Amino acid sequence: MALHRSIGGLTTIAPGITQYWEYSYSPNGRDVGVAIAAPNILEDSINIELDADQQGVVARDGGEATAIAYRVAIRNAGGFAISYNLNIGDWT
Repeated sequence: MALHRSIGGLTTIAPGITQYWEYSYSPNGRDVGVAIAAPNILEDSINIELDADQQGVVARDGGEATAIAYRVAIRNAGGFAISYNLNIGDWT
């Protein structure tokens, strides 16, 4: 299993908000099998909860081959805004 840390641009999420991420591997959307994303909290804080939900995979027309993209929804279940990006684990 490979772990990719601090993926994607830094974003801030307000309390009660859900943000949707989509990511892929290589320009042709290579399929890596199982991929799991989790929030990577980038600020010192306590009593914050970011939930990763709706993990999924999407097959798209990639021209000569099917392109694969992965999705995740991140929800801020805490009481204040916080900055984060993603950690992604895959079985490449």
